[in-house]
Amino acid sequence: MMDPLGKLLLELRDDLEVDALVDGRVRGQEPAPGDAMGAGQYKAFVVISTLATPRLPRVPVQRSRYGVRCYGRTPQEAMELYGACSDAIHLIGPRLKSNGLGIYISLDDTGGTASRDPDTQQPLVDFVIELLATTQAVTT
Repeated sequence: MMDPLGKLLLELRDDLEVDALVDGRVRGQEPAPGDAMGAGQYKAFVVISTLATPRLPRVPVQRSRYGVRCYGRTPQEAMELYGACSDAIHLIGPRLKSNGLGIYISLDDTGGTASRDPDTQQPLVDFVIELLATTQAVTT
């Protein structure tokens, strides 16, 4: 089965609005060393975690869900970062990657929820991305 997480990371890293806020700090599964800091040292960054990748029973397609946490230095920046991430993936139609992964559509499934990280108290907004993608390589 093909994993769309890498493609999702690249799409958010390559988005100009997202990158202007995070300077390339879009991570898979957990923050990188130096991302999650204490008060007064906060950096903006994004963490994408796989929630589920169920396959449809009769076709080679998966309906993958990813939790996205958008960390900002302020609550306002966290919300701005959420908006940029949502804009980068919401209702983006078909695309085919060089490895043959096909993504039919991606969307912001939940909208943003503002909170704070329980360990660092850093402001964050989280949301869920859902996408419909192939489970095997396809060609055009």
